[in-house]
Amino acid sequence: MRRLALALPLFTLFGCPVPVDEVACAEIAIASVVVNVGADDGAAITPTVTYSVDGADPVACDSFADGQYTCGYEVAGDLTVRVEAEGYDAQEQVVTVASGECHVVTETLDVTLARTDVDCTDVEMPSVIATVAGSSGEALTGVQVAYREGDTAADIACDDRGDGSWACGAEVAGILLVTAVADGHAAESVEVDVAADECHVFTENVAFELDWLPD
Repeated sequence: MRRLALALPLFTLFGCPVPVDEVACAEIAIASVVVNVGADDGAAITPTVTYSVDGADPVACDSFADGQYTCGYEVAGDLTVRVEAEGYDAQEQVVTVASGECHVVTETLDVTLARTDVDCTDVEMPSVIATVAGSSGEALTGVQVAYREGDTAADIACDDRGDGSWACGAEVAGILLVTAVADGHAAESVEVDVAADECHVFTENVAFELDWLPD
């Protein structure tokens, strides 16, 4: 009597093999677009950054660092990214985000906002308005107020406005040293940092209270 030998397939003994092309994807959400935002004048700005897909309502992008925003997570396709800030022209760009085997392929967008053209008035603004009084409330005589710009040696007289105040500088920005003197009183000086925008300076106000000179 002949005996038959049975050969069992190996996979029945050791289980099904894993396909060699299968990839284990990490369970993390990858950013669709990273947007770096700056201003062409170097100013610190706080922009509003949004994105939309296929005409849907805009969605706010997340801010994780100064000037850097993340728009969407695992969102593929054409993303319309809009960046706007007060005083600057808004920018809008379409970014195509591809899908990878596991996650989207992150795109990076650099946006530099330009200042909006402003129609400035012709009125000159004083840099500093100074008022001068006696520390004990006494009336003063011989009051003089002057300012010095930067490291220049010469003092420039401020204009007496006739109402107990003096206007120092006209559209002069930067560090100004303002000094007030009066008869029988010690001179007093103060440094004033005068800022400006694209049109005019921001007028600073200084109040002097002069002490009597020692007898």
